[in-house]
Amino acid sequence: MTADMALLRQIRVGRSTDTRQSGAPVKHFVSLSVVVVFPSRAACGRVAAANQETVMTAPRSRFTLRAAIALSALVLAQPALAADFQIDNLRIEFGPLVVTAPQAAVKGSPLDREAFLALFNASSGESAAQRMGRLTAAEITAPQLSYELTFGSDKQITTYRDIRFSNIRDGKIGRAEAPSGTFKAVGGSGPMNGTIAQSSFEDFDLRQTARIFTEKAEAGADAPMTVLLGRLDQGAQAFDMGPRGKIAVGRTSARALAAKPGPTPLGEVVAQLLSEADKLDTSIADPKAEMSPAEKEASKRLGLSILSLFETVDYGSGEMRDIAMTLPVPPDATKPNQKAAGPQNVDLKMARIAYGEDTPAKSGVAIEGMQFSGAGAKGTIDSISSSGFSFGSMLKALQEDLTKPEAELTDIDWRRYVPTIGTIRLAGLSVDAPPVLPTGQPIKISLGTFELTAGEQLNGIPTSLALTIDKLVTPITEGSGNPAARDMIAMGIRSLDLSAKLDLAWEAARNELAIRQISIGGANLARLEASATLGNVTKDLFSSDTALAQVAALGATARGLNAKLENFGLVEKLIANEARKAGRKPEEMRQQYAMIASLGLSAILGPSDAAKALTAAVSRFAAKPGTLTVEASAKSASGLGLADVITITDPTEILEKIDVKATAQ
Repeated sequence: MTADMALLRQIRVGRSTDTRQSGAPVKHFVSLSVVVVFPSRAACGRVAAANQETVMTAPRSRFTLRAAIALSALVLAQPALAADFQIDNLRIEFGPLVVTAPQAAVKGSPLDREAFLALFNASSGESAAQRMGRLTAAEITAPQLSYELTFGSDKQITTYRDIRFSNIRDGKIGRAEAPSGTFKAVGGSGPMNGTIAQSSFEDFDLRQTARIFTEKAEAGADAPMTVLLGRLDQGAQAFDMGPRGKIAVGRTSARALAAKPGPTPLGEVVAQLLSEADKLDTSIADPKAEMSPAEKEASKRLGLSILSLFETVDYGSGEMRDIAMTLPVPPDATKPNQKAAGPQNVDLKMARIAYGEDTPAKSGVAIEGMQFSGAGAKGTIDSISSSGFSFGSMLKALQEDLTKPEAELTDIDWRRYVPTIGTIRLAGLSVDAPPVLPTGQPIKISLGTFELTAGEQLNGIPTSLALTIDKLVTPITEGSGNPAARDMIAMGIRSLDLSAKLDLAWEAARNELAIRQISIGGANLARLEASATLGNVTKDLFSSDTALAQVAALGATARGLNAKLENFGLVEKLIANEARKAGRKPEEMRQQYAMIASLGLSAILGPSDAAKALTAAVSRFAAKPGTLTVEASAKSASGLGLADVITITDPTEILEKIDVKATAQ
């Protein structure tokens, strides 16, 4: 017990000494009794109890206590280096990116000043990931830190004031924050100046970022995505682009930005893009300029590298709020002699842009609360969103084709470039525009909902499709060359309120195409709904071979059709308008149409039972318009083929091959 207590007393005493490494003062602290042995009152109580137990128990317990204390002393009594130093005129170059700081203070680093700077020395022989993995410090601060990026003739400089990095361990920055910053760009694309408010980020993996920028993926390996940035929050930003307009963003946040090494290091891809910037500008300015074989090959390699970015980067989730833009309207090149009316601008505002899990669908992209105005027009859009959209199939096709010789590119099947569509949705569109004619009325267009959902695609063609257009309101504009518009206006129809739906799907197991719903209608006018089933629809219909697809289409059969026409006032308006033109009463015109329907259809369709049922229903509908329903099915179990219809010369022959039920209410 005496030896145990002596050891305890020795550790409790501790020491604090100052030494110097490379000219920098370093403090060594050894006080294990406070930091490790007795971290709290509860711990002190437990140690006291252990000492008491040692006195009262066998020598084996005394050995256990001695071993535990000795092990703690061996592991923790080593000097914990905590260096504080200052770096003047810091300059770190990462290819086209240069980081500079007039002064930077480093606190609590296990490295001295020279060892710290060596981490950013690319000529040390170690990889960037290895060097960044040793970056550790309690805090790094700088009154001013600038990032200067040069590409082609353009240069961008972002400067942060009073920036602070904290909790840096093994190449991972726990947190960074800066109260303000500025942005400046100069070069061929034009000047730009901006301000940046409070900015911060958390959990930035500098080591993994360095690996992705400088290393490529191992051949045949598919590494998992690694989160590079846990969270980013940025306050208000404002950018003045001079004659090109202004952009402002209220707040930006992002999280879970992830990536993995690609076939080409990301740094090389960025360097190639920057080095080719001027060439790209030249090719855009002169699209007819011929490229040499070497330039074409280099362009292919660059294209493959860029495409790989879509597979190696996951942007996570985030949002931008309160975006405002003022952009100039370019002059109309088709009207060179038009009198100049002074500069015209378009003002665009968006309440929110979200992506990933921050969207209502928890994936994709969404824009909410859009407003736009300019050139005498204005409008709003409540939301635009896309979910399930993917460039994956298109990128794969591009990568395959870019590896082929140029001679083979003439045989490309362009349907392979169709991306996965997913769901596209627009809601709450409203547009007010000036009149088309000087004496006309302002134009007002609105749309309640537009939604398109495409299912799994086969050779670029969706095997299922759902389309909804709800409450598309558009005005009827009278014109000298539009007699239909004149008739509608005469009937009192000044605008159309239209809705439509389409829902169909291919069922591979049954080789059927189910047209679940086709409908189109106008509010207070009429609506037509239909559904059908097509048989013998094989996957050859989706073939990239046009001839094979045509043969498959000819082999399809119609097994059933249901249709319903509902009148909400359109028939009455049509009859009244025709009566006005003929100088007759509407009731006389109604009786005439009913007679024409009865006699005309009988003559055309023939005396079959199906023809009689259809003629009677249409005649009743003409006499008293309400709801007309028609159900038709093929008598043959295989259905009525398109080839059967093509060979028919008499329309009455079709009715001999189908069963018809028709009613009018």
